[in-house]
Amino acid sequence: MTFLRIIVFSVVMMLFFQGFSHMLPQVEPDTSPPVEVSTDGLDMAGMIALGEELFSGKGTCTLCHNGMGRAPDTLEMDLSAIFFSRLGDARYTGVAAGKDGAKAVEGYLRESMQDPSVFVVAGFGKKGSNDTVSPMPVVDAAPIELSPVEMNAVIAFLQDRAAFEPTVPLPSADDVPVAGDAPAVDAALTDPVDIIDEYGCAACHDLNESGADIGPLLGGIGNRMSRALVMEAIIDPNAVIADGFDADFMPDDFGETMQLSELIVLSTYLMELPEAAPVAAGDDEGPASTAIEVIDAYGCGGCHDLEGSEGDLGPNLGGIGARMDRAQIKAAIIDPEAEIADGFEGGMMPDDFGDGMAESELILIVDYLMNLPE
Repeated sequence: MTFLRIIVFSVVMMLFFQGFSHMLPQVEPDTSPPVEVSTDGLDMAGMIALGEELFSGKGTCTLCHNGMGRAPDTLEMDLSAIFFSRLGDARYTGVAAGKDGAKAVEGYLRESMQDPSVFVVAGFGKKGSNDTVSPMPVVDAAPIELSPVEMNAVIAFLQDRAAFEPTVPLPSADDVPVAGDAPAVDAALTDPVDIIDEYGCAACHDLNESGADIGPLLGGIGNRMSRALVMEAIIDPNAVIADGFDADFMPDDFGETMQLSELIVLSTYLMELPEAAPVAAGDDEGPASTAIEVIDAYGCGGCHDLEGSEGDLGPNLGGIGARMDRAQIKAAIIDPEAEIADGFEGGMMPDDFGDGMAESELILIVDYLMNLPE
């Protein structure tokens, strides 16, 4: 009798998962031959056009470089002035430091793609790094993997937008062809690590030891969400937005580009991810004990001119104790969107200091700010 019950239960579960699978997008693999675009004979206008396509496509640059505050909104900037400012920034010590002109811009852009932490724009570094560590992935490594020709095309595109004559070399017949818009999908990927690389998941989430923190931490997600919800979050990422993150940030076309079997393999992998390892005893240094440590730990100097940082993305805080009382300053730290200073935009200052900052640290930084001179 028990054996019969097991058989009946197994059949019911198989029917359930079969029915559930039909609720998900049914993606047929593209078995067309690979399409490659030869770059031999491509002129500079073609390189610029290719760079524009890569910037918003394979390069995934617009995932962060947009108006949502994750990274500088490159396409809305006066790049000519921006490049001049970056090359002359005292914090920049890279290959183009102290130089000017289109060739220097080429060196700066190439370096920023291959080693983005060489120079981090104030206010856009990883939390707690005091703008010394960039969250941007290396573009010629997994998961983005731009080729030398593709990086040259992106550089040409950005130089052109800055009204510079592009200085990158044109490709030759010896260069590897650039993949076109219709790559072949011979078979569904079966390894979750390969799926993560193929769809660029590790560029935003800390997967495959990428260390990325642009998207939510997925460790232990199986304890917080059902398998169905995890699948829905992949194919319809705007259905539910994780606290502290923005809508329209994750690509919403995985339901069209990802095969069903890949979705199942990936969701299974995510459901089994362990929680992040707890901090080992003795490794937790505890709350900051001075105001300077608070400023350094939370990157305040990246936006505000504190301790000689010359940050100017946020309001000048000199003499703020004469303009605001302690309660108002504390409120501005833990709820920065409640009131925006004249001449500045909302959404720039992190809104999680109320959760991440210890009360003793809040007291230290408020005391410090109350006594700042004009």
